[in-house]
Amino acid sequence: MARPLIPDALGMRRLKYDPEATEAERDATAAALRRVGRIPEAIFLYEGRPEHPALREDLRLGQRAGASFTLKALERIGVALDPEAWRACASAAEDKGRWYDALRCYEVLKDEEALARVREKLPGFKVAVPENKK
Repeated sequence: MARPLIPDALGMRRLKYDPEATEAERDATAAALRRVGRIPEAIFLYEGRPEHPALREDLRLGQRAGASFTLKALERIGVALDPEAWRACASAAEDKGRWYDALRCYEVLKDEEALARVREKLPGFKVAVPENKK
């Protein structure tokens, strides 16, 4: 029986960590995930290959959607992101009312003016700080 194009959690783990899993297998699965809008899961399969051309499109989609999580996932696997990438994501997030995403982008940029503007849209928002870290 053929493997499904989009594997379950155990299949994803095998693809990512099994030394016998091929790059072609990972790329085909990532393409299938991308077709159904599961970009962060697709990015997961490119660990160790930050220069893969498909990641440029993921960056563009993340910026357009204002999805800070997508940019963070790309950064985590080693894709170099310039401040303009974060600024484009923040702007799109604000336009779409995705205030937490905008906040995350402006935190990366250390843009205090923009952070103050976005915080106004998040009344009562506080980052949880554990008791032992106060």
